Amino acid sequence: MRWEDLKNSNPQQWVIIEAVEAHTEGMSRIIENIQIVEFFGNDNNGALRRYVELHKAHPEKEYYVVHTSRPELNVKERSWTGVRGIR
Repeated sequence: MRWEDLKNSNPQQWVIIEAVEAHTEGMSRIIENIQIVEFFGNDNNGALRRYVELHKAHPEKEYYVVHTSRPELNVKERSWTGVRGIR
């Protein structure tokens, strides 16, 4: 599914999506195909709690919490820097 289709058919809702097809260009993540995981209406806190559960259960998948009022699905990548301690 494309972002345009999702936002037009489900306006003004918080939703968790999974990026099915995506690639990186510069510092942006270009998401070409998405899958709907769950709708939350106006419950952004519920969406964030569920995102944490999903991310812990499936860290290899690319989940996002977004609101369908966004005109475009713009995702900026962050690079993680720092030092890890000895385990």
